[in-house]
Amino acid sequence: MATRRQAVRRAAKEKPGREDAMQPPQYRPDIDGLRAIAVILVVTYHAGVPGFAFGFIGVDIFFVISGYLITSLLIRELADTGHISLLAFYGRRIRRLMPAMVVVILSSLVLGYVLLTPIGQQQSLSESAIASIAFFANYYFIATTGGYFDGPTDQVPLLHMWSLSVEEQFYALWPVLLIVGTLLAKRCGKHPWTFLAAIASVGIGASFCYGVWLSSLNPNAAYFSVLSRGWQLLAGALLACLIGRGLLPQASNIAMSALAVLGAVLLLVAASIIEGSHGYPGWAGMLPVLSALALIVSGFGSASTPISWLLSTRPFVFVGKVSYPWYLWHWPLLAMSRAYHLGEADLSRDLALVALSFVLACLTYCLVEKPAVRFFKRHFITNKQLVKLGGLSSVLLALAAFGLMSHANQQKSVGLYRQLESAAQEMPDLRAACHLSTPFQGLPEVSTCMNRSETDSPDLLLWGDSHADHYSPMLDELASNLQFTFLQRTFSTCPPLIGYSHGYSSGHSRENDRHCELFKAEMTSELSRLVERGLSGVVLSASWLGRPSSETHIAQAEEGLRKTVDTLLGHGLRIVVVAPTPVFSVPMTECLARRTEASCNNYQRRREKRREAMLAVMHDIAEHETDVRVVDFHEQLCPGGNCHSLLGDTVVYRDEHHLTTRAARELASAAHGDIAWLLADTAPGR
Repeated sequence: MATRRQAVRRAAKEKPGREDAMQPPQYRPDIDGLRAIAVILVVTYHAGVPGFAFGFIGVDIFFVISGYLITSLLIRELADTGHISLLAFYGRRIRRLMPAMVVVILSSLVLGYVLLTPIGQQQSLSESAIASIAFFANYYFIATTGGYFDGPTDQVPLLHMWSLSVEEQFYALWPVLLIVGTLLAKRCGKHPWTFLAAIASVGIGASFCYGVWLSSLNPNAAYFSVLSRGWQLLAGALLACLIGRGLLPQASNIAMSALAVLGAVLLLVAASIIEGSHGYPGWAGMLPVLSALALIVSGFGSASTPISWLLSTRPFVFVGKVSYPWYLWHWPLLAMSRAYHLGEADLSRDLALVALSFVLACLTYCLVEKPAVRFFKRHFITNKQLVKLGGLSSVLLALAAFGLMSHANQQKSVGLYRQLESAAQEMPDLRAACHLSTPFQGLPEVSTCMNRSETDSPDLLLWGDSHADHYSPMLDELASNLQFTFLQRTFSTCPPLIGYSHGYSSGHSRENDRHCELFKAEMTSELSRLVERGLSGVVLSASWLGRPSSETHIAQAEEGLRKTVDTLLGHGLRIVVVAPTPVFSVPMTECLARRTEASCNNYQRRREKRREAMLAVMHDIAEHETDVRVVDFHEQLCPGGNCHSLLGDTVVYRDEHHLTTRAARELASAAHGDIAWLLADTAPGR
């Protein structure tokens, strides 16, 4: 007996004179099952389940499925009516997305009021809610985060809304391109499918190449941007065009089964080689996309393959049907719980929250999404009314977000919150213009990065990473008394260790190491010019303990520091090396906003062995080189051996390990003698 799919193919072939006929889209339970795979990958990755460090590729699978299904509906409408109604399309999108999204964003704002602090967290939640409502969240996160894989982003409650923004930005343009392509085809006397497939193919090539290029230049933008992600949606769209036109080659069940196995293998390969530290999507993004395409195509066989049968089973189909609300719910719960617990990891807690989010997803599907669809149908809500309702919902959500923001701004302006907000937000004066990060695009002008702009001849050089940047206020305090000018040259996650970078670890890509080396090369080239201008000394500071404390890494750091010292001594410079700064495991301003000072002090990281190992290296160098000194602020920051989050009324740290501007200035007296020593050979009367 012929199957339904065979009947559809035969009917399409038997209709004479219908060169533009297309196969009607059929419900595919295996695609719901593929949705289930995608959301499970994402959720397990976000929950921190071991072995799922690749799980973020589930979003790539979602993009392919979305491009395929939405384009199938659009070209079917085009074939049946000869045109595409943009009003009807956007009405359907609002009906599909808005009910669950309104519930989740509104719930997130309420939870944020209860669980988050008004010193940045509630404001950021409000801003990201507004960006999500406007479907601009991806570009908001490009501007406000260090990247999707950056550690602190696991406490950003609406970070996951970036993917919905990518989709809606894509669908703001794609239906219009389909309409334009159809009009051009008619004008040229060509079949519309030719133009539509050509548009999709060109878009895939352009977006993919742009994404690969951008992944090396700006990984953060490459991950979030619709321009570097569009090819994944277009891949599904192109498949929809080919299948809709009936251009899918006839293949045996064995061939389809082999294709399904290939799709599964590609997914396994992606799991084995893709990790968050790659510039993603880049070339690696092809693997999940090809896997999704293969699994979708293999489901078109005249009989089910074992994999499509598995994906079509009830558990997978049900999870696929609730995948959208599950995706919406899981991340705000995880992120706000982590923020409330000061970023402390707890797999059991996160798995419990994942289970809770699944229950909420089922309730949202049954009590919000399905009733909303029935309501719209029963009351004959027009597409125009749907668009107006979507706009009204967005305005009301924005007002709720502004309400939370107003509350947070009021709270942070009084009492301890005011002090903590100032500590967290106040940055060194030179940071904005002079503290660099990937991508490295050359050193700023010398005059731009000096504490006194009236001269272009610095006396001292401050060189290092962000742990050098946070000592800039200390040097500025001393400069007014000792009358010197200093130049700041700092680069994130880039210690002044010639020949060695420790940026490649969790949250930092190899690209950071490459750009760090470019920065250090420019620095060594600049030294001779600075010496000619009168440079007499260098202050070296960094997060020296950036890597795990293996003997190999300590040895590499020692070798890098010795090379740097030798290079500087070769230029006749004196050197002050600043010892490792004590660090905590949680942000101190957020801790003090929730807990007592004594409780926060207990979060000091136990890194004394690592600190002592690096300190021994520094002292050994200083003992053998008369023009090298080591400055250690441990006694000032940790009186009696216990490190403090507050010293008097001074908040010491703005996060886990960076000193506040005020705390750095208060260290000036402890460093006075060593900085004066650096200047001892400079011309008098300065």
